[in-house]
Amino acid sequence: MWVWNGKTMRFALMLTGLAVMLGGCLYPDERRMENQVPSSFYLEATQKAVEQYQKDTGVLPIVTKELDTPIFEKYEIDFRLMMPKYLPDAPGNSFEKGGLYKYVLIDVETKPTVKLIHLGVVSKVADVQQAVDRYRQYRGKLPVEKELGNGYYSIAFGKIGLKETQVPSMISNQLLPLVMNEKGEVAVDYAADIATVLRNSKVKVPNDTDPRYVMARESMFVPAKSFPYEMVNGEPKLLKLQ
Repeated sequence: MWVWNGKTMRFALMLTGLAVMLGGCLYPDERRMENQVPSSFYLEATQKAVEQYQKDTGVLPIVTKELDTPIFEKYEIDFRLMMPKYLPDAPGNSFEKGGLYKYVLIDVETKPTVKLIHLGVVSKVADVQQAVDRYRQYRGKLPVEKELGNGYYSIAFGKIGLKETQVPSMISNQLLPLVMNEKGEVAVDYAADIATVLRNSKVKVPNDTDPRYVMARESMFVPAKSFPYEMVNGEPKLLKLQ
């Protein structure tokens, strides 16, 4: 006969809490809040699982993607490869569980580290990219508002039928603008976020190093949908197109 003493009750509550955190199966996705916010708990659990998986198999649990996939989006974690041996389920805030985040790896050759991509940012960039492409197809030119230098431009949103679009920073309480290059490719201008991370972490950017990598290592997020940067007089600037 099962006796519900205090110790047993605490253990049962702990297991229930863990099930909610990892699986998110007790409530529908639309009622759960954990799929909307980043979580160091999920990151740490996934990091440990990735490390153990690599130790046991000699490879990383990642999705196979095209070679020209942007570097910060290239090494997406495949949770199916790690379940249930290394993780009981995908994190509750992951895309796989109806959440807002894709889990990716950086520094895969040296020290594979788990980071996040906010899918809301990816979606907004995609919407603007489609509008820019349509405008270019019909008008034969880019919807340029003003030249930013080094082959980059701000976007004339009125010309493409959109309100001015910015994306929320994952680093600070500010909005980040979208810009395009002379090829018509749209991305987020992460200069403000990069500067914030460098200022708060006091990390120095090595010579000839893209400061986006420092930002990614010092925060929970990678700068998805971004252009390369360089440091000029101590400030991040969009790298001149080659």
